[in-house]
Amino acid sequence: MNAWLCGGVAGWLLAAGIAGSAVAQDGADQDRGQALYENHCRFCHESWAHERQTRQVTTRAELRRRVMGWALHSGLEWGDEEVDAVTAYLDRRFYDLTE
Repeated sequence: MNAWLCGGVAGWLLAAGIAGSAVAQDGADQDRGQALYENHCRFCHESWAHERQTRQVTTRAELRRRVMGWALHSGLEWGDEEVDAVTAYLDRRFYDLTE
């Protein structure tokens, strides 16, 4: 095998590994976001709260602001990681928003 082909294969494998790692991390964030949501939010915010026709959230940034606001209102000491994880979970599960 020549050096160019080996380099191309190595580059592809590296890129695939990085992409796989990002997908795995994204899945872990979603799992964590789901767990946080189910343990701290779902009692008051069942799926109907996210699926109603009159919902006002139209961007991911607004969804994040809402998650942060409710976390503060509820006395949760969430940092950016928790807020981002719940935001990602809600976006995938209910909203499918774009920035």
